[in-house]
Amino acid sequence: MPSSLRAIPLAALLLAVLLTYSVAASAQPTGPEEPREPSSGNPGASADNSGLPPTLFRPPLLQRPGPTAPTVPPPPAPSLAPVSGKGPVGYEHYRRLDALAALPTGVQTRQFSSFDRTGGNDDGFTGAFSCLRIDLDGCVIAEHQGAGEVGSIWFTRDGGDVRRTGNIKIELDGRTVLDAPLQDVVDGRLGAPFVYPLVANADLSSGGVYIKVPMPFRESMRITTQYNPFFYHVTYRAFGDAAGVDTFDPAQPAHDVIDTLRDAGFRDPKPAQPDAERIGARFGPLAPGDSVELAHVTGPGSISELRLRIPQIVPNDRVSDEIFGGTRLRLTFDGVRTVDVPLADFLGSGLGEYEVRSLFSAVETGPGGWYTSWWPMPYAVGATVELVNGSPHPISGGEVSVAHAPSSQWALALSPFGDAGYFGVQWHRGRTTPGQDWVFSEQLGRGKFLGVASTMIGLTPGDNSAFNNIRGYLEGDERAIVDDVRVGFHGTGTEDYFEGGWYFNRGTFSNAQNGNTAHELRRPDCPFSCDSAYRFMIADAIPYQVRLLFGMEHGPLNDMPAIYSTTAFHYAKRPVP
Repeated sequence: MPSSLRAIPLAALLLAVLLTYSVAASAQPTGPEEPREPSSGNPGASADNSGLPPTLFRPPLLQRPGPTAPTVPPPPAPSLAPVSGKGPVGYEHYRRLDALAALPTGVQTRQFSSFDRTGGNDDGFTGAFSCLRIDLDGCVIAEHQGAGEVGSIWFTRDGGDVRRTGNIKIELDGRTVLDAPLQDVVDGRLGAPFVYPLVANADLSSGGVYIKVPMPFRESMRITTQYNPFFYHVTYRAFGDAAGVDTFDPAQPAHDVIDTLRDAGFRDPKPAQPDAERIGARFGPLAPGDSVELAHVTGPGSISELRLRIPQIVPNDRVSDEIFGGTRLRLTFDGVRTVDVPLADFLGSGLGEYEVRSLFSAVETGPGGWYTSWWPMPYAVGATVELVNGSPHPISGGEVSVAHAPSSQWALALSPFGDAGYFGVQWHRGRTTPGQDWVFSEQLGRGKFLGVASTMIGLTPGDNSAFNNIRGYLEGDERAIVDDVRVGFHGTGTEDYFEGGWYFNRGTFSNAQNGNTAHELRRPDCPFSCDSAYRFMIADAIPYQVRLLFGMEHGPLNDMPAIYSTTAFHYAKRPVP
């Protein structure tokens, strides 16, 4: 952890976040009650709905529709003219992933959630903090006056069964755009655009349900549920004005966006670049400590795809895990290194070679499988891709393929006068500190936060009691300060941040924007319980102009010992250290 963060006490961070909420704990209504009470378990212990240990089996990863290899070309690119100062809005978030490096202006990302305002762990168990107020429609969970956009809505209760929440009602600019049973919505019964993967139920998101249909509005937003939803968060963007904003229309099915997200992990989700070139080469062998330059390109331009293959890495093999976790990817843009990260952590599979099929990364398991990244990586002068064998074992060899495209726009866009940032990650690994959040992103200057991949190694033997919970590190909430407390976040749990629930009670999974790629128990490199998870924030990305401090509690009161390894993804004007 950077030394500048060690002096930040837990109380100060919590107070800063609490200042962004105007509703005191004593004034929180619990909302209208459903016909019967939920069996939510002990709020001081495990978040398992039954009070028993959560399911710990690992079912096969859900298979996504699409080809078995990333051979299908993406659609032709639209004009690469700069997007507006807000960045992409609405479905353009997913149609213009080539514009991911754009840094918005006049935009704040904010969050409503059911977190415990007293500092405890009642983040939804009793529903005490789940309603902003009660009106004729039920429990108001989010509202905003002015222009903006809803980016992500997540719920859980009753082990992931949200039927007793009743209807969800979304009003934008005085018009009701959604009023239907929440369970029907996340089950996809309403049809496009409310179908997977823009929505997901607890079977598809392992204990949580979500709605990721981007919903812009020009004047106002209000979201209510018929009954108290217990656990929830709503993440939205607030705009300084309504220029270029069209109110969300539920009659637009957005089939192209749905197809792109369903193909996640099988093909590049960005529009095709007509002038793209590809560099391919073989490398190796690499002794421990050796490095190799895999590619060097000159610009201006952008890397659109990076693929690696190291055939000797296979699943469930200790030596393979050490090579995968010890081999470092280094990326340098315009003379500044912004990526220096273990390959496994970068791809969201930090516990070893497990299948990943996400929007920006893929891991094909077994001999000869490819590791792929689709993050757009622009540069004004040039870019270099390197690999370092930081493991104790020799790498016999491998193969690399890099796709890049020239584009003169990046010379100005990446300059101090432009509105684009360099791709980078902030990675670190270590033991958690009692009483302090694990900070996975601390940035100064202007940039945009797009999510995190996290590997958590629990150090508690565990009997599932309140203070001896083998998976208790997942009780920690995400907390953030953006631009010196002008905007704050406080979530409801670690697996909740990754948009699962109840300790990922449906097992491992990999979706376009979130996943729990691995859960291990009592193995040589996992003494008790270990998890790998990722979440990408696209329509709910967090821009910052001055400063970002984003972290996660480890346990309900920062009291569960663990070893964390986190990779935070950014675009920034100042290169990410």
